[in-house]
Amino acid sequence: MLLCDGDRHVGFLWIKGLSLLKDLGGQGCALVGNPQYYQQSGFRNIPGLLHEDVPQEVFFALPFNKKIPQGTVIFHKGLSAKS
Repeated sequence: MLLCDGDRHVGFLWIKGLSLLKDLGGQGCALVGNPQYYQQSGFRNIPGLLHEDVPQEVFFALPFNKKIPQGTVIFHKGLSAKS
């Protein structure tokens, strides 16, 4: 899995952040971003998993196990890009 865009510090932060999320009992990670970057990093569009305010083509998830999540994702309001 590619988790670095040429900068080893970025790669380390990705790996450490995902590891901490797993250690805290997280079942996966969902994000909004560039399809070319995140798909090569193991994230994918998951049918049945969506965010109502985000186009599906830029909404990705990385499950940490074989259980595939379904439903609507709600990000913490502190992550909102709305004004």
